[in-house]
Amino acid sequence: MYTIALYNNKGGVGKSTLTLAMADFLATLQVSGRPLRLLVIDMDGQGSISTALLGESRVQQARESGCTIGHLALQLANGQQPALQPLLQIRSGSRGGQPPLPSLTVLPSDRESMLDFDANPLRPLTLLAQRLKPMLAEQFDMVLLDLPGSLDERHLLAVNALVMSEALLIPVELTRLAIQALPETVRMIRYAQEKNDLALPNPLGFVLNRADRRSRQFRLHLPQLQQLSQQCGIAIFDNLLPHAADLANASDDTLTFSSLKDRYGTYYPHVRKMVKELFDRWQQLAPSA
Repeated sequence: MYTIALYNNKGGVGKSTLTLAMADFLATLQVSGRPLRLLVIDMDGQGSISTALLGESRVQQARESGCTIGHLALQLANGQQPALQPLLQIRSGSRGGQPPLPSLTVLPSDRESMLDFDANPLRPLTLLAQRLKPMLAEQFDMVLLDLPGSLDERHLLAVNALVMSEALLIPVELTRLAIQALPETVRMIRYAQEKNDLALPNPLGFVLNRADRRSRQFRLHLPQLQQLSQQCGIAIFDNLLPHAADLANASDDTLTFSSLKDRYGTYYPHVRKMVKELFDRWQQLAPSA
């Protein structure tokens, strides 16, 4: 099993949008002659990726019944052995006889579990890596973790998720504010490493989101990102996601989509190329997957 965290400490750069795109397209792929077994874990209390994949009502039901990553983590921290299957939400994808969206599995977030944890059982920060990861490895080939922004040392559950991840995908916009926030993103990654004496997760790369190669901002701030890329040893993806209404609409759970081409419109090829680049990098890092 391979675990990828989508993380940028700045909010609003498209973490959940990119997680949605990755989940949709990865769920169509095959490994070892069978469909890729994919799990999406929503670590953000806003529940954006859960809502985009499942709809608001199903997310609310999961929260009310305790079927969230926060509840699961606290059970593990208290020494319990919860059954995993009842907590997982399946997106079947079938809609009105039309070609279905690909099926995948979601573990939603809950708002309370995202609050700061002072002197609580979510220590050590290797809790999820040691106790949850082996449980997931029995059922899944890949796990995507959508992390919140504004992360700091107090957010033990999200830091646990950083520690649990083998790789990081960092969405970023080429704006001055977004570039300025990246050093704090790197600092939090290194904090997770230093606190637990663990190897730094292998960054899969920066992904340019809402980008326009023709814009002044792109030309001005790309060299800054390239410099940071060299300093941190984090590559920049060849493919990017443009600023487009179709991509913004893709995460709206009130809209009905009959297929991925319907969901992503004319930008379907852009997303497909990006996910293929991610998949190729994953296979290079985990050739036995």
